[in-house]
Amino acid sequence: MNEVRIENWLLNMDIEKTEAVYETVTEVCDCLTCQNFRKASLLLDEEVLHFCQVLGLDLHKPSQLNAFPVDGGQIMYSGYYHLCGEIIDGEFDEWDIVVGQHCFSLVEEEGGKPEMLTAPYFQIGFEVVLQWLLPESMELMKK
Repeated sequence: MNEVRIENWLLNMDIEKTEAVYETVTEVCDCLTCQNFRKASLLLDEEVLHFCQVLGLDLHKPSQLNAFPVDGGQIMYSGYYHLCGEIIDGEFDEWDIVVGQHCFSLVEEEGGKPEMLTAPYFQIGFEVVLQWLLPESMELMKK
């Protein structure tokens, strides 16, 4: 494991194990909301992609994903990712890391972990507003 400091967080990370867990997650939701999340995530800036790489997480495979329409043809996404390792220092449930348009926080365990994940592990929550990019109407996501 390696210590990783990101702003006020100090994490003891097993990046290789985290990456291996995400590689085993082959089933992804195919609803319009999730399809749009993956498509819009391809357009994120290098800062967000670097943040994900440092932690070993696959941005396109959150453990949980919620979506809420907002003004301007946009969707506010929230959810969390599981990571292998331990939190050494950092406040829970505070949106204290802002990377590009993403807000990240350390969150208490909420379930929904990938099957291959074994202790120790923790969760990082996120919120981001992304543009609706699919040709299908946003109205269809409500159905």
